[in-house]
Amino acid sequence: MRSIKTKEWLKPVATKPIRIGHRFQIIHEKTRRKRNAASLPQLHIPHGVAFGSGEHATTLMLLRAFARYENWNETTVLDLGTGSGILALTARLLGARRIVATDFDPEAVRTARQNEELNFPVPLIRWQSADVKQRKIASRYGLVVANLFSGILCEAVSSITDCVSPGGQLWLSGILRLQQNEVITSYCRQRMKLDRVVSWGKWVMIQFSKPI
Repeated sequence: MRSIKTKEWLKPVATKPIRIGHRFQIIHEKTRRKRNAASLPQLHIPHGVAFGSGEHATTLMLLRAFARYENWNETTVLDLGTGSGILALTARLLGARRIVATDFDPEAVRTARQNEELNFPVPLIRWQSADVKQRKIASRYGLVVANLFSGILCEAVSSITDCVSPGGQLWLSGILRLQQNEVITSYCRQRMKLDRVVSWGKWVMIQFSKPI
């Protein structure tokens, strides 16, 4: 049996780019590959301590929903539980008008800010360290996304729905199939309209809209 050195064991495994529809792709290498004019836009999200490099089903379902969405230049975005910042950064890549991203973990916020610096020459996203369950509403957003455990989503239902503008959308992920009915019931009680449920293995993403 061959012994494995610690540095070798911790060395990240190279992964292929993740293509999201015909809109963009996520890469994980330290240096970007050369690309021709026909290549898709890229986001560089290194594998790190903050959750969300793009491979997990809960994140991929949201990224695919982002790729289908068209009205980015008219949309303000709130990303709750940003992790690596991948969703907020995708919203910026696709042209969102204004973006605020929060996470309970200050280390995740620091990493997400570094990922913006890695991808864009000028910082535009407002990064905040905040607890979604104690969030005070400062403004409302046309699109609110939250990739969080279902227990947190249900506990913070009032705070989260208050963040959505009338006529706006709310996309929730991080939810197990067995928990989807509880989440749907909680948000429908807040007068949110259920638009779509997307499943991937044992996970679901739920899309709501707020009536005008």
